[in-house]
Amino acid sequence: MALRKKWIWIVVIFLGVCVVGLMAIAGAGVYFVARHIEMETSTTTDAGRAFDAVRATFKDQKPLFEIDSYERAKAARPLDELPTSKVKPMYLWIQAWDPDEERLVKISVPFWLLKLGKRKVDFAHGGGGFDLDRLNIDVHELERVGPVIVIDFRSPRGERVLLWTQ
Repeated sequence: MALRKKWIWIVVIFLGVCVVGLMAIAGAGVYFVARHIEMETSTTTDAGRAFDAVRATFKDQKPLFEIDSYERAKAARPLDELPTSKVKPMYLWIQAWDPDEERLVKISVPFWLLKLGKRKVDFAHGGGGFDLDRLNIDVHELERVGPVIVIDFRSPRGERVLLWTQ
C-alpha cells in the first residue's frame, strides 16, 4: 500500500513539473512575439512616413528583388555578385501596410531563428496577398551581404511591404 502511494506522488509531481514547464514555454513564446511584432493603427500619411524613414537609412539603394504587375518576384541583382559586408545583420525586418484596415505592422525576425530550420526564408501572407514564399532567399547569402533592402513592394490596391536586413 505504501509503495502505491509513493508511485502516485511520483506521477503527480512529474505531471506538475510538466505543466509548469509547458506554461514556462508558452510564456516565453508570448514574450518573444510581443517583443518582435508591433501593430498599430495608422493613417496613409503616417504609414508613408514610416516607410520613408526606413528607406532613408539605405539612401538610394535599390531592392534586391523587384515585383512585376503580376506579383512575381524577379532578382534585380544576384546575391552572389554583391560584395561581402563587414557588418552582419542581426534581424530581418518586415513592415507591411494594409490600407483597408489602416494597420501598419512591423516584424523583426532574428537571423539565429532563421538559421534554425530550413536554409530558405519562407514567409507567406494568406488570402491572396503578396506571397514572399516565392523568393527562396538563402539566409546565409543574405547575412553575407549585410544590411540591404530586400523588397519594396506596392500593390495596385495600396498595400505596401518593405523587407530589409539590419
